[in-house]
Amino acid sequence: MKLSKKNKWIFGISGIGKDAAYALSTIMFIYLTTYVGMSAGFVGGMFMVVRIWDAVNDPIMGNLVHNTKSRWGKFRPWILTGTILNAIIVIFVFINPGFAPKSIEYMIYITVFYTLWGMSYTLMDIPFWSMIPALSKHQEDRESVSAITRFFTTVGFAVVSAPYLLLAAFLGGGTIDVQAATNSEIRNGFLYFAIIISIVFIISQVIMVFNVKEQNVSEDHESISLKKMWKLLTDNDQLMVVMIVVVVTNFVLYITSTMAFYYISYNLGNENLFLPFIGLGLVVQLISIAFYTTLSKKFTRKQMYNYSILLQIFAFIGLFINAFILNDNIILVFGLGVLVFFGQGIGMVLTTLLLSDTVEYGELKTKSRSESTVFSVQTFVVKLATGLSMGVVGFGLEVIDLKVDADSDQLLTQTSSTLFGISILMFILPIFGMLLSRYIFNKYHIINEEKYKEIIKELEVRRSLENA
Repeated sequence: MKLSKKNKWIFGISGIGKDAAYALSTIMFIYLTTYVGMSAGFVGGMFMVVRIWDAVNDPIMGNLVHNTKSRWGKFRPWILTGTILNAIIVIFVFINPGFAPKSIEYMIYITVFYTLWGMSYTLMDIPFWSMIPALSKHQEDRESVSAITRFFTTVGFAVVSAPYLLLAAFLGGGTIDVQAATNSEIRNGFLYFAIIISIVFIISQVIMVFNVKEQNVSEDHESISLKKMWKLLTDNDQLMVVMIVVVVTNFVLYITSTMAFYYISYNLGNENLFLPFIGLGLVVQLISIAFYTTLSKKFTRKQMYNYSILLQIFAFIGLFINAFILNDNIILVFGLGVLVFFGQGIGMVLTTLLLSDTVEYGELKTKSRSESTVFSVQTFVVKLATGLSMGVVGFGLEVIDLKVDADSDQLLTQTSSTLFGISILMFILPIFGMLLSRYIFNKYHIINEEKYKEIIKELEVRRSLENA
C-alpha cells in the first residue's frame, strides 16, 4: 500500500518539535562554558563520556523496541514515553539549584541530568526513525517522507540553533541585543527557552502518534537477544559501511559547527554575526533538502553523495585559505559557508535513505528484519560523533587557552595563538574527514538503485514461498 500524503506530512511536520528539542543539546556546551562559567575541558570530557555511553546503549533500545508488542505497534508507545520524559528532564539541565559553576556538586548535577537527557531522547528517537521503513516498502515513498521529515527537522533545529542567543537575551532581559543583556539575564532566558521548546516537542509528537500508523510491519515476532542483535549488526556489512561513513563525516562537522560560535565571536570579532551566519546556512540546508527529490531524478544516490562531499571539501579548503592567507574576509566566510551547508543538507537526506535500504539488505542476508536495530545505528553514530567532537572541542579550547569569564558581560580578548588555534580546529579536520568518508563509501557501499530493486524482488519471492 502506498503511503498517503496526509501521513507523509503529519509524520514529517512532527520532526519540527523533535529536532528543536535535540538542538537544545547542541547549545548546552556554549551555555555551560560561556554563560555559566564551567571549565571547557570538564564539559567537553563529560559530554564525550556521556554521549559515548549513550551511543553504546542505543542498540539495547533498538532491541527493546523490536521486541515490543502492543495495539499501538512497536514504535509509537516509545515515541510518546520518551518525548514526555525528555521534555521534563531537559528543563533541569538549564536550572542551577545554586551550586558554584566549578563546584563538584554542580559537576555531578549536570552530569546526571545530561546523561538522563540523552537516554530519554533515545527512547523516542530510535522508534521515530524506525517508523520510516515501516510506513511503506516503496523506495519512492521512503524518499519523499525522508525528504519531508529532514526538511522539517532542519526547520526545528534552525529555530533553536540559529537565534538562540537573541531569544535567550529577549526572554531573559527583554532586549534583542545580545551584547546589551547581562549573563544572568541570558541564563534565565535559556531556561524559559527550554520550557517553550519542551511544550512544542510534546504537542508535535502527540499529534503524530495519534494519526500515523505502521503499514509495512515485519511478520517476524521472535524476540531478539542482545547476542543475536549484535550478530545482525555485524552480518549487515552495508549497515556497518554507512555507520562508519556517517561517524567520520559528523565528527568533523560537529567540531566545525561548535567552533563556529568561537570563530565568529573572536576571530571575526562580532558575536552578532553568529545569528545571520547560522540562519543563512540553515536556510540553504532547507533549500537543498527541498530540491533533493528533483535532484534524485537526475542523479544516482552515489553521484549525489560524491557531489555533496566534494562541494564541502572545496568550501573548507577555501575557508582555510581565507583564514590563514586572506585575514578572515567576512564575505568569503558567508559565501563558502553556503556551499558547506548545501552539501550538508543533501547528506542529511542521504543518511536516512542509505540506512533505510540496509533494512531489506539485512533481511535478505540474515533472514531477520529489524528496523529498530538498524535505526538505532543512526542515533548511535550521531551520539558517538557528537561525543567525540565535544571532547575534541573541550580539550582543544583548554590547550589553546581560551579565556572565558561568566561574571563579565563582555567577551574577553584572546591572544593571537588562541585565535590561530580556533582556526585550526575550525577548518583543518573537516578536509581530512570528508576525504576519508568519501573513500570508504565509494570503495565499500554497494546498494545502488538497481541493487535495491533486486533485493526487493528476492524478498518477495522468498516470502511467497514461505507463505505457500
